[in-house]
Amino acid sequence: MYTFRRNRVSLKYIFIVIAICVIGFGCAKKPPSEEIAIKIDDYTLTAGEFNELFSELKISEDTPKTRKIFVENLINRKLLLQEAQREGLDKEKDFLKAIENFWEQSLLTIIVDKKVKEVSGDITVSEQEIQDSYNNWVKANPDEQKPFDEVRDVIRFQLLRQKQASALNSWIETLRKNANVKVNKKAVGIE
Repeated sequence: MYTFRRNRVSLKYIFIVIAICVIGFGCAKKPPSEEIAIKIDDYTLTAGEFNELFSELKISEDTPKTRKIFVENLINRKLLLQEAQREGLDKEKDFLKAIENFWEQSLLTIIVDKKVKEVSGDITVSEQEIQDSYNNWVKANPDEQKPFDEVRDVIRFQLLRQKQASALNSWIETLRKNANVKVNKKAVGIE
């Protein structure tokens, strides 16, 4: 009986310690980045998310005043968005078409930028090409002559862009050749 009572007391203390730990850790403050910074109806923004949004603005002065202005603008923006959703504007055909256009344009920009970066590593512009381009420009524009050293970098940049565009167009032509493209000229009004 003595052993049972002693074990019971030990178990009681163990349960109390476990309960304190669970309650203590369960009620512990959230890390600062997880704290709710702004709540607008069902929308919540943690401190970490807020700081990420704020830092994306690249504001030169991070002061309480600039943060307050940002918070006020953010609240107004979210309230307007919530109202637009309540009115069902996010389901209208024009809105959905605008989203589709934005998505397509963003995707096109990303793929073109990616391809330009890929081909740019292989593209070079020689000094001879720059000099030849300058000489052709001087012949075509005798009244607008500028010293070679003043326009060298501009010419190099233009030649580089031309070569990038040519490489990109070649890539697009390859895509066209490898795709099954059919155009009903009558249906699109070109016949």
